[in-house]
Amino acid sequence: MAKNYQVGAEIEALCTKCELDRSHTIESLKSDGNINRVVCGKCQSSHRFRRPLSAGAAKKSSRSAAQKGAVTLTESEIAKAKPYAMDGKFKMGDVIQHAKFGPGSVVSVKANGTMEVGFETGAKTLVCRRLN
Repeated sequence: MAKNYQVGAEIEALCTKCELDRSHTIESLKSDGNINRVVCGKCQSSHRFRRPLSAGAAKKSSRSAAQKGAVTLTESEIAKAKPYAMDGKFKMGDVIQHAKFGPGSVVSVKANGTMEVGFETGAKTLVCRRLN
């Protein structure tokens, strides 16, 4: 059953520019009455409606974020993060700032020129130069 949404109403949504759950204003509705477009109350960007990240947690698979290698970093760790570059040298425990994935912590560095990095959204394998 669809809710009764109205243009101009406030709703919590994922901002595709801020990449965070934020308060949005409904800009337009689809013909079936569901939300089509919203405007972020913080950055004022207009984009398609995305459910807030907090709402999606209940619908995800039974694998928890911890099982996928997700990490949570403190603000002080993030402030000291090294910018990620494919030719950069990293060691286990380094905090990096990736352009797409955000801040992450190096979990392991492999001899084949890759490293496992834990981000808030889970672990990723990235290319790097090995630090000896």
